[in-house]
Amino acid sequence: MSSPSEWVGSFLARAGQGLSIDRRVEEPHGFDAGGVLQVLDDSRLDSRSVIEALTDLMHPTDSMYFDAIFGAFHGQVAIRNWLVPTMGDISFIEFEPTAPTEVFSHARGTSSIDEWQMWANLGDDRLPLPRGVSTRHYRDGWVTWNADVYDTAPMRVPPPDVDPAMAEVMGDAEPEPLPPPPAVDWPSAPMVPPPPSDALREWLDTPSDHRGPLDHADIHTVMITPELGLDPDVVGPLWHPSQSRLVEPTAEFTGAAAIQAHLGRRRDARTSITLEQIGPALFNGSCTAFEWIAQRADGDWSDVRGTSVCRYGDGLITYAADYYDTAAT
Repeated sequence: MSSPSEWVGSFLARAGQGLSIDRRVEEPHGFDAGGVLQVLDDSRLDSRSVIEALTDLMHPTDSMYFDAIFGAFHGQVAIRNWLVPTMGDISFIEFEPTAPTEVFSHARGTSSIDEWQMWANLGDDRLPLPRGVSTRHYRDGWVTWNADVYDTAPMRVPPPDVDPAMAEVMGDAEPEPLPPPPAVDWPSAPMVPPPPSDALREWLDTPSDHRGPLDHADIHTVMITPELGLDPDVVGPLWHPSQSRLVEPTAEFTGAAAIQAHLGRRRDARTSITLEQIGPALFNGSCTAFEWIAQRADGDWSDVRGTSVCRYGDGLITYAADYYDTAAT
């Protein structure tokens, strides 16, 4: 098996001869999450080559790529035929990391999480677009899953009059309206967390104002147990008093007091939410990530697709982000 660097060299040699968009790569590259990330970070690849390379790393048939605007595509060739023409030539869109990449090992293989901020570089202007998260799963030497989740609502607002800088970049083209939020039949299942440890049971039996830090594995159990992770009275004592941050599509909160107050308001506004889990709940000792479908009993907030990321330090939550499309709520 070649190294990630050798694989990139071979890919660039093939690219130099011309790449058919309908090509089908059948030989597995053999990389886990770490190897694929090395390929995608290789400085020899420009933005278009990274996209082309990613499609070659995806399983020929048992792979899925989801985008919050365009929906889900299945299989290497279908993914490439959508992804390369759609994203390969969008040079004015930049994706800037907002947190370190997280890598996870689990019974199904390996996974990774990348959080990012989209930016539009328009002439001399650099305009912020929504934040998002990419979840990838890797199995048997292939990328089998890539889900890009972000809020499309700000991108659906009709733009103001185009200023001269933007007009110079766009030329005579007018942006097409975005399609409605995609409807995808997700393979989800009720969230089944591990049984709470004795330490967690004791912690839960302690009065809330006397609860201290927890082992990170116990915090992970709390966060993937809906009746605990959605209860501000339970998670409130776990936030770092000052060095904690909660990020949502339309707001950000800093410090335990502000976060707990927000979670209380959210609980009152969104009663009877049912969460179903998509894929594995990921944990690497300092970070939890999981993909989900949310449904509300009254039907006003149903089938919302999201991804949550939570990071820990010294037995407390230091960072959490919930990514979902508010246009679908």
